[in-house]
Amino acid sequence: MNLVSAARLSPWLLAAYAALIALASLHPYGGWDAWTHWSPDFITAPLPRYITRTDLTTNFFVYAPLGYLLAVNLARPRQKGRSVFFASLAGLAFSLVLEGVQQLVPGRVASNLDVLLNSLGGLAGALLSLHHQRWQRTSQAVRRWRRAWFRPGPASNTGLWLLALAGLAQFALLPVPGAGWLDLHLRPFDTPPGGIDQLNLAWFAAIFLEMAALGSFAACLLKPGRYVGASLLLFGAVFTLKLLAAILLLKLRVVGGVLSLETLAAFLLAFWFLLIPQVSRRRHAAALLLLAIILGVRLALASYLVWPIASPFNLVGLAKAAASLWPWLALGVLLAMTLSERRRRWAGESLP
Repeated sequence: MNLVSAARLSPWLLAAYAALIALASLHPYGGWDAWTHWSPDFITAPLPRYITRTDLTTNFFVYAPLGYLLAVNLARPRQKGRSVFFASLAGLAFSLVLEGVQQLVPGRVASNLDVLLNSLGGLAGALLSLHHQRWQRTSQAVRRWRRAWFRPGPASNTGLWLLALAGLAQFALLPVPGAGWLDLHLRPFDTPPGGIDQLNLAWFAAIFLEMAALGSFAACLLKPGRYVGASLLLFGAVFTLKLLAAILLLKLRVVGGVLSLETLAAFLLAFWFLLIPQVSRRRHAAALLLLAIILGVRLALASYLVWPIASPFNLVGLAKAAASLWPWLALGVLLAMTLSERRRRWAGESLP
């Protein structure tokens, strides 16, 4: 997409994103109270007694893109500071309106803390817009890297978006195969397992399946000669995302449970597995087999197969949905690639 097309698309993207926030903020949509129940007292009320890291993280990060898009659309030459100010003010006003309306929605609570976090997120996004041209140059560099490392075509593009979806799934704090049945594995930093019998083998197996499936799936998208480097990059990125998600959403003393001995051992074993010559040469078949195993585990153990019993309108709920959908979507991409390859071979064999 060129810069002119991106500039034309930006207002529509802003409107769509604002509408999405409004839909999430006003869910569920039925049984509203009368306007006589509305009051501005929530603005000066004491802070909520119970505050979760999930709520803090969700409110901040959801409004950051809104602040960015507002500042980009309000930007004028040599008036960047002004666009940041008005974008932050618009984000604050938008949050105040939605929080106020939440008083009329059953099951929702208007919170001044939410307004504060939303405003801080909008301000952070607006400040990031000061480097908009740098982000554009970065995106161009990413596109060049994509052309150099990955196969062309729509199937490969879809596969890369699925890898991004797998990144979002890390904020569920569970490995992708464990979504729907595996309990969160928490262990304080200072409490390592006392013996083999204390290792969480289910967590180890789920992490191994996740990384082996992710690695083999990504390998199917690569151009020849990029296998080891791309695998190292993928494993490093996923490990970093797991660490970031655990730090943002959990108390620091139990982050070690998510990034435990079982997790590290599963990462190493999965990377070794991908380096086996038979696996690297038959990466497509390996990915199909691993995804089939993941879905088989879901069929046997999970309480749901496709959509989690969680709200997609917070970061963890959205991540659980991503973790649940990912194997199905990845399997569909691989099957589409298989059919496309067979059609090309058939067309080549059919030529006189």
